[in-house]
Amino acid sequence: MRRAVVGLLTALVLAACASIPASGPVTEVEDDRGLGESTARYTPAGPAPGATPDQIVRGFLEAMLAYPVSSQIASEYLTPEAAREWRPSESTTVYTDVRFGQSAPEGFSRQIRVGWRATARLDEQGHYTPMNERVEQQWRLERVEGQWRIAEAPDGMLVTDEYFEDYFRPFDVYFLDQTASHVVPDPVFRVVGDQLPTALLASVAEGPERARAASTRSEVPAAERLRGSVPIDAQRVADVEFTVPLRDLPNDERERLAAQIVWTLNGAPGVGAVRISGSDGVLAIGGEVVQDTAAYASFAPVSSDGRIAAVVDERLRRLDADTQRAVPGVSVVGEVAGVASNQTVVATVGPDRSTLTVREEGEPTELTGQAFLDPFVDRDGTTWAVDGEAVRVVSDGDVRAIDASVLAGVALTSFAVSPDAARYAVTARTTEGTEQLLVGPVLREDGAVERLGTPMRVPTASLAAMRSVTWVTGTRLALLAEGSAGEQVYSVRIDGSDLRPSLPGLTTLLPRIEPVSLAVGLGEEPRLYVLDVEGRVRLLSPRGWERVDAESVTAIG
Repeated sequence: MRRAVVGLLTALVLAACASIPASGPVTEVEDDRGLGESTARYTPAGPAPGATPDQIVRGFLEAMLAYPVSSQIASEYLTPEAAREWRPSESTTVYTDVRFGQSAPEGFSRQIRVGWRATARLDEQGHYTPMNERVEQQWRLERVEGQWRIAEAPDGMLVTDEYFEDYFRPFDVYFLDQTASHVVPDPVFRVVGDQLPTALLASVAEGPERARAASTRSEVPAAERLRGSVPIDAQRVADVEFTVPLRDLPNDERERLAAQIVWTLNGAPGVGAVRISGSDGVLAIGGEVVQDTAAYASFAPVSSDGRIAAVVDERLRRLDADTQRAVPGVSVVGEVAGVASNQTVVATVGPDRSTLTVREEGEPTELTGQAFLDPFVDRDGTTWAVDGEAVRVVSDGDVRAIDASVLAGVALTSFAVSPDAARYAVTARTTEGTEQLLVGPVLREDGAVERLGTPMRVPTASLAAMRSVTWVTGTRLALLAEGSAGEQVYSVRIDGSDLRPSLPGLTTLLPRIEPVSLAVGLGEEPRLYVLDVEGRVRLLSPRGWERVDAESVTAIG
């Protein structure tokens, strides 16, 4: 029942422009949404009288390229029974290189072979999976009142590569971490346009069960409780209405509900505030009935001053492009191979990588192991110590081994925890020598880290020698690797989309250096720091690549 209702909700999004004419020209409209989408609006024609089976199939594929999105005309190419059973909202397949076979007569029906190369698939929630798969299907057609119509067609929408590039854009929708203290992004693709806020909220309302590689929760009522679309008024206020009473919710639940919705709709151009209503009226939060999208900063997934930790001449410093600052209470750390810190915790790995030292309040905590990876200190101040035998966490002097059995069978080469501390990422090598980039959930019990959840592989077929993985945002990774642009900094979304050298909007070419490790300063704008074999640090910012005023650096993190 839940799937059927969710399908109905998404169908409302798809059919929102169903009253447009059944045929007409491609038109251009003003592009004021700032997402770089095509401005072409297209209303395909319905089936022509006397159309051949081949023309009907081609027309059906063409009808799914309507913009604004509508499945109405496409359904006219189906028999009445097939139209009732067709579920266009179930998925979206992105394809290229479509081919048609010969029509094969079978009594009063026809069979046409349709083939294409699938390049990506989106599920009902908008989750992206890259593909490179040749698909071949037989579509059966029957006569309805003397006209050919498709009697068997695959569920979901089929759109071309060009259509996907023109009209789909990546967004993050937001759930809550297990402690409900901050939001966790989940990457989706949605069609831009007037129905974008509705589509984004539909992704959240379906629930967090399929959120990519994260264990999350939600305060947003289920999809069947969402009333229609999400309109935006002249004051840029998005009206979100549910069919359940909300005014009896405790204040903390109201805030968590609003945080999810505000953070999610903040990604839709034109939305400046949100008004949430239940069946019992408008929901007031903190005395306000309109929630500004700049509010709920306390739920933010990232908090950092944009600096990184570095060991310069055996002394711990925090670096940016122009300054070096000492870390209070910590000075000489000696010769180290890896470092990580926040404002109160410093973790270092010894030069032979057999020891790891955590400096907090009180006496330092020292661990021994085999081939420690670079340490990591997450947003909660927990230090992650990963070596060839175990994954341990250190907090307030307490050392605990956590269950990381899901990573058995691979040799880890780097490890990092996301800014929201909800996910982990690793680069790894299998016993067969295959390199992998993996992302999985960090699972907690009573707020404490308990184990690592089953990871998902991030498609990176064009990369080799992957190492030094780090998080740029809650849904984008950066790493050092060899690829089409040579030995370089590459970044990719955790769903495998938008694999590129460097970061979006920044220059690509790495200076002629031999990179050793990579770090990201998470401030208002991400900054990439690369340490070379000669102990020099390079910074990539919107200004381009530049040298950091620090020599004899042995580790960054």
